[in-house]
Amino acid sequence: MSQYDPTLSVLGIPDHNIKVAFVRHEYRGNGVRRRQYHVIDAELTYRLTRCPLCGFEALHPNRFYTTHVRVLNGVEMPTVIDLHKQRWRCHSCYHTVSAKTPLVQPNHTIAAHMTERIMKLAHERLPVKTIARIIGISASSVQRIIDQNLKLRPARRLPTRLCFDEFRSTHGMMSFICLDADSHRLIALLGDRFNRTIKNFFIAHYSLTERTRVQTVTMDMNAAYQTIIHKVFPKAQSSIGSISFNLRLVPFIRYASKRSNSLMTNTAVLIRL
Repeated sequence: MSQYDPTLSVLGIPDHNIKVAFVRHEYRGNGVRRRQYHVIDAELTYRLTRCPLCGFEALHPNRFYTTHVRVLNGVEMPTVIDLHKQRWRCHSCYHTVSAKTPLVQPNHTIAAHMTERIMKLAHERLPVKTIARIIGISASSVQRIIDQNLKLRPARRLPTRLCFDEFRSTHGMMSFICLDADSHRLIALLGDRFNRTIKNFFIAHYSLTERTRVQTVTMDMNAAYQTIIHKVFPKAQSSIGSISFNLRLVPFIRYASKRSNSLMTNTAVLIRL
Protein backbone atom coordinates (compact mmCIF):
# COMPACT_ATOMS: atom_id res chain seq x y z
CA MET A 1 0.00 0.00 0.00
CA SER A 2 1.22 3.51 -0.82
CA GLN A 3 2.03 5.85 2.07
CA TYR A 4 -0.54 8.27 0.66
CA ASP A 5 -3.43 5.81 0.67
CA PRO A 6 -4.67 7.00 4.11
CA THR A 7 -5.23 10.40 2.49
CA LEU A 8 -7.90 8.89 0.26
CA SER A 9 -9.56 7.23 3.25
CA VAL A 10 -9.75 10.58 5.06
CA LEU A 11 -11.47 12.03 1.98
CA GLY A 12 -13.95 9.15 1.95
CA ILE A 13 -12.31 7.40 -1.02
CA PRO A 14 -11.47 3.85 0.13
CA ASP A 15 -10.87 2.51 -3.40
CA HIS A 16 -7.84 0.22 -3.15
CA ASN A 17 -7.38 0.37 -6.93
CA ILE A 18 -6.38 4.03 -6.70
CA LYS A 19 -2.70 4.54 -5.84
CA VAL A 20 -1.52 8.02 -4.88
CA ALA A 21 1.83 9.14 -6.30
CA PHE A 22 2.22 12.56 -4.69
CA VAL A 23 0.34 15.59 -3.36
CA ARG A 24 0.99 19.22 -4.21
CA HIS A 25 -0.48 22.72 -4.15
CA GLU A 26 -1.05 24.35 -7.51
CA TYR A 27 -2.75 27.43 -8.95
CA ARG A 28 -5.29 26.73 -11.69
CA GLY A 29 -7.81 28.74 -13.69
CA ASN A 30 -7.69 32.11 -15.38
CA GLY A 31 -8.62 35.62 -14.29
CA VAL A 32 -10.98 35.90 -11.34
CA ARG A 33 -11.41 32.12 -11.32
CA ARG A 34 -7.72 31.49 -10.71
CA ARG A 35 -7.17 29.95 -7.28
CA GLN A 36 -4.98 27.53 -5.40
CA TYR A 37 -5.90 23.84 -5.35
CA HIS A 38 -4.88 20.88 -3.26
CA VAL A 39 -3.90 18.45 -6.06
CA ILE A 40 -3.62 14.69 -5.55
CA ASP A 41 -1.86 12.85 -8.35
CA ALA A 42 -3.13 9.26 -8.48
CA GLU A 43 -3.37 6.24 -10.77
CA LEU A 44 -6.37 3.93 -11.26
CA THR A 45 -5.53 0.48 -12.53
CA TYR A 46 -6.33 -3.19 -11.91
CA ARG A 47 -6.07 -6.51 -13.71
CA LEU A 48 -8.56 -6.97 -16.55
CA THR A 49 -8.21 -9.46 -19.39
CA ARG A 50 -11.75 -10.31 -20.54
CA CYS A 51 -13.43 -7.76 -22.80
CA PRO A 52 -16.82 -6.72 -21.35
CA LEU A 53 -18.11 -6.09 -24.88
CA CYS A 54 -17.22 -9.23 -26.83
CA GLY A 55 -16.35 -11.58 -23.95
CA PHE A 56 -12.95 -12.69 -25.30
CA GLU A 57 -9.81 -12.60 -23.16
CA ALA A 58 -8.08 -10.27 -25.57
CA LEU A 59 -7.56 -7.08 -23.58
CA HIS A 60 -4.13 -5.46 -23.55
CA PRO A 61 -3.04 -2.29 -21.69
CA ASN A 62 -3.33 0.78 -23.89
CA ARG A 63 -1.78 3.65 -21.92
CA PHE A 64 -3.56 5.99 -19.46
CA TYR A 65 -5.73 9.07 -19.76
CA THR A 66 -6.20 11.74 -17.12
CA THR A 67 -9.40 13.17 -15.64
CA HIS A 68 -9.52 15.95 -13.06
CA VAL A 69 -11.98 14.84 -10.39
CA ARG A 70 -13.34 17.34 -7.87
CA VAL A 71 -13.72 15.87 -4.38
CA LEU A 72 -14.82 17.12 -0.97
CA ASN A 73 -12.30 17.95 1.71
CA GLY A 74 -12.22 19.34 5.24
CA VAL A 75 -10.44 22.60 4.44
CA GLU A 76 -11.30 25.72 2.48
CA MET A 77 -8.83 24.96 -0.30
CA PRO A 78 -10.58 22.97 -3.09
CA THR A 79 -9.23 19.50 -3.79
CA VAL A 80 -8.72 17.90 -7.20
CA ILE A 81 -7.56 14.38 -7.98
CA ASP A 82 -5.60 14.16 -11.22
CA LEU A 83 -6.71 10.58 -11.84
CA HIS A 84 -4.76 8.65 -14.47
CA LYS A 85 -7.12 5.89 -15.61
CA GLN A 86 -5.88 2.69 -17.20
CA ARG A 87 -7.09 1.93 -20.71
CA TRP A 88 -7.26 -1.44 -22.42
CA ARG A 89 -7.71 -2.29 -26.09
CA CYS A 90 -9.40 -5.48 -27.21
CA HIS A 91 -7.51 -7.29 -29.97
CA SER A 92 -10.70 -9.14 -30.89
CA CYS A 93 -13.35 -6.42 -31.31
CA TYR A 94 -10.90 -3.47 -31.26
CA HIS A 95 -12.92 -1.53 -28.70
CA THR A 96 -11.27 0.47 -25.93
CA VAL A 97 -12.19 -0.09 -22.28
CA SER A 98 -11.40 2.28 -19.41
CA ALA A 99 -10.91 1.53 -15.73
CA LYS A 100 -13.92 2.29 -13.52
CA THR A 101 -14.18 3.42 -9.93
CA PRO A 102 -17.01 4.15 -7.49
CA LEU A 103 -15.31 7.49 -6.88
CA VAL A 104 -16.80 9.03 -10.01
CA GLN A 105 -19.17 8.02 -12.79
CA PRO A 106 -17.76 7.50 -16.30
CA ASN A 107 -17.36 10.76 -18.24
CA HIS A 108 -17.94 12.82 -15.06
CA THR A 109 -15.51 15.03 -13.15
CA ILE A 110 -17.41 15.55 -9.89
CA ALA A 111 -17.05 12.79 -7.30
CA ALA A 112 -20.10 10.75 -6.34
CA HIS A 113 -19.87 11.71 -2.66
CA MET A 114 -19.83 15.38 -3.68
CA THR A 115 -23.04 14.83 -5.65
CA GLU A 116 -24.62 13.20 -2.60
CA ARG A 117 -23.61 16.18 -0.46
CA ILE A 118 -25.13 18.61 -2.97
CA MET A 119 -28.44 16.73 -2.95
CA LYS A 120 -28.53 16.69 0.87
CA LEU A 121 -28.01 20.46 0.97
CA ALA A 122 -30.68 20.90 -1.70
CA HIS A 123 -33.14 18.90 0.43
CA GLU A 124 -32.44 21.38 3.22
CA ARG A 125 -33.72 24.07 0.81
CA LEU A 126 -30.46 26.00 0.65
CA PRO A 127 -30.11 28.36 -2.35
CA VAL A 128 -28.04 27.12 -5.27
CA LYS A 129 -25.44 29.86 -4.81
CA THR A 130 -25.05 28.97 -1.14
CA ILE A 131 -24.53 25.30 -2.00
CA ALA A 132 -21.98 26.27 -4.64
CA ARG A 133 -20.06 28.33 -2.09
CA ILE A 134 -20.08 25.48 0.46
CA ILE A 135 -19.04 22.79 -2.03
CA GLY A 136 -16.60 24.94 -3.97
CA ILE A 137 -17.97 24.59 -7.50
CA SER A 138 -19.96 26.89 -9.77
CA ALA A 139 -23.66 27.54 -9.26
CA SER A 140 -24.38 26.27 -12.78
CA SER A 141 -22.70 22.94 -11.93
CA VAL A 142 -24.78 22.66 -8.75
CA GLN A 143 -27.99 23.34 -10.69
CA ARG A 144 -27.06 20.77 -13.34
CA ILE A 145 -26.38 18.10 -10.69
CA ILE A 146 -29.70 18.81 -8.98
CA ASP A 147 -31.56 18.58 -12.29
CA GLN A 148 -29.85 15.29 -13.17
CA ASN A 149 -30.48 13.65 -9.81
CA LEU A 150 -33.91 15.03 -8.96
CA LYS A 151 -36.36 12.14 -9.06
CA LEU A 152 -39.78 13.48 -9.99
CA ARG A 153 -42.73 11.18 -9.60
CA PRO A 154 -46.21 11.57 -11.06
CA ALA A 155 -49.22 12.14 -8.86
CA ARG A 156 -50.49 8.80 -7.62
CA ARG A 157 -54.08 9.60 -8.56
CA LEU A 158 -55.71 12.01 -10.94
CA PRO A 159 -58.37 14.38 -9.58
CA THR A 160 -61.84 14.20 -11.07
CA ARG A 161 -61.68 17.76 -12.38
CA LEU A 162 -58.73 19.13 -14.35
CA CYS A 163 -57.76 22.51 -15.79
CA PHE A 164 -55.60 22.84 -18.91
CA ASP A 165 -53.80 26.05 -19.77
CA GLU A 166 -50.62 27.34 -21.37
CA PHE A 167 -48.09 30.06 -20.59
CA ARG A 168 -44.94 31.58 -22.03
CA SER A 169 -41.89 29.98 -20.39
CA THR A 170 -38.21 29.89 -21.34
CA HIS A 171 -36.94 31.42 -24.58
CA GLY A 172 -40.45 32.56 -25.50
CA MET A 173 -41.76 28.99 -25.78
CA MET A 174 -45.33 28.17 -24.87
CA SER A 175 -45.56 25.48 -22.18
CA PHE A 176 -48.48 23.38 -20.96
CA ILE A 177 -49.76 23.31 -17.39
CA CYS A 178 -52.38 21.08 -15.78
CA LEU A 179 -53.89 21.80 -12.36
CA ASP A 180 -56.44 20.25 -10.06
CA ALA A 181 -59.55 22.36 -10.72
CA ASP A 182 -60.60 22.20 -7.07
CA SER A 183 -57.36 22.65 -5.11
CA HIS A 184 -55.29 24.33 -7.86
CA ARG A 185 -52.45 21.96 -7.08
CA LEU A 186 -49.97 21.31 -9.86
CA ILE A 187 -50.45 18.01 -11.74
CA ALA A 188 -48.13 18.43 -14.73
CA LEU A 189 -45.91 21.00 -16.37
CA LEU A 190 -44.71 20.12 -19.88
CA GLY A 191 -42.06 21.77 -22.00
CA ASP A 192 -44.43 22.37 -24.94
CA ARG A 193 -48.17 22.51 -25.60
CA PHE A 194 -48.42 20.06 -28.49
CA ASN A 195 -51.36 17.65 -28.32
CA ARG A 196 -49.05 14.74 -29.07
CA THR A 197 -46.85 15.55 -26.07
CA ILE A 198 -49.83 15.94 -23.73
CA LYS A 199 -51.49 12.75 -24.93
CA ASN A 200 -48.31 10.67 -24.63
CA PHE A 201 -47.62 12.02 -21.16
CA PHE A 202 -50.97 11.09 -19.62
CA ILE A 203 -51.11 7.70 -21.35
CA ALA A 204 -47.57 6.85 -20.24
CA HIS A 205 -48.05 7.86 -16.61
CA TYR A 206 -51.64 6.85 -15.87
CA SER A 207 -53.62 3.69 -16.53
CA LEU A 208 -56.90 3.72 -18.43
CA THR A 209 -58.74 3.09 -15.15
CA GLU A 210 -57.15 6.14 -13.57
CA ARG A 211 -57.83 8.34 -16.61
CA THR A 212 -61.45 7.20 -16.65
CA ARG A 213 -61.92 8.80 -13.22
CA VAL A 214 -61.58 12.29 -14.74
CA GLN A 215 -65.03 13.82 -15.18
CA THR A 216 -64.36 17.33 -16.51
CA VAL A 217 -61.52 19.14 -18.23
CA THR A 218 -61.74 22.93 -18.35
CA MET A 219 -59.64 24.86 -20.85
CA ASP A 220 -59.28 28.28 -22.38
CA MET A 221 -61.50 29.00 -25.37
CA ASN A 222 -58.43 29.55 -27.56
CA ALA A 223 -56.92 26.15 -26.74
CA ALA A 224 -57.01 23.25 -29.18
CA TYR A 225 -57.05 20.43 -26.68
CA GLN A 226 -60.58 19.24 -27.50
CA THR A 227 -59.29 16.76 -30.08
CA ILE A 228 -57.45 14.68 -27.48
CA ILE A 229 -59.72 15.01 -24.43
CA HIS A 230 -61.89 11.96 -25.13
CA LYS A 231 -58.93 9.91 -26.36
CA VAL A 232 -57.09 10.46 -23.08
CA PHE A 233 -60.03 10.76 -20.66
CA PRO A 234 -62.86 8.59 -22.07
CA LYS A 235 -65.58 9.78 -19.67
CA ALA A 236 -64.54 13.40 -19.28
CA GLN A 237 -66.66 16.33 -20.41
CA SER A 238 -64.71 19.24 -21.83
CA SER A 239 -65.76 22.77 -21.03
CA ILE A 240 -64.48 26.00 -22.51
CA GLY A 241 -64.28 29.12 -20.43
CA SER A 242 -62.07 31.87 -19.19
CA ILE A 243 -59.65 30.26 -16.77
CA SER A 244 -58.09 32.40 -14.09
CA PHE A 245 -55.63 30.76 -11.75
CA ASN A 246 -54.94 34.15 -10.17
CA LEU A 247 -51.94 34.23 -7.87
CA ARG A 248 -51.90 30.45 -7.41
CA LEU A 249 -50.36 29.99 -10.85
CA VAL A 250 -47.62 32.60 -10.37
CA PRO A 251 -45.29 30.43 -8.23
CA PHE A 252 -45.43 27.60 -10.77
CA ILE A 253 -44.60 29.95 -13.65
CA ARG A 254 -41.73 31.50 -11.72
CA TYR A 255 -40.49 28.03 -10.84
CA ALA A 256 -40.59 26.93 -14.47
CA SER A 257 -38.85 30.07 -15.70
CA LYS A 258 -35.92 29.52 -13.34
CA ARG A 259 -35.35 25.91 -14.28
CA SER A 260 -32.76 24.80 -16.78
CA ASN A 261 -33.54 23.97 -20.41
CA SER A 262 -33.12 20.27 -19.66
CA LEU A 263 -36.09 20.42 -17.32
CA MET A 264 -38.35 22.55 -19.49
CA THR A 265 -37.71 20.84 -22.84
CA ASN A 266 -39.93 17.79 -23.38
CA THR A 267 -40.01 16.99 -19.68
CA ALA A 268 -42.60 17.12 -16.97
CA VAL A 269 -42.59 18.55 -13.49
CA LEU A 270 -44.88 16.48 -11.30
CA ILE A 271 -46.09 16.76 -7.72
CA ARG A 272 -47.73 13.95 -5.80
CA LEU A 273 -51.22 14.58 -4.51
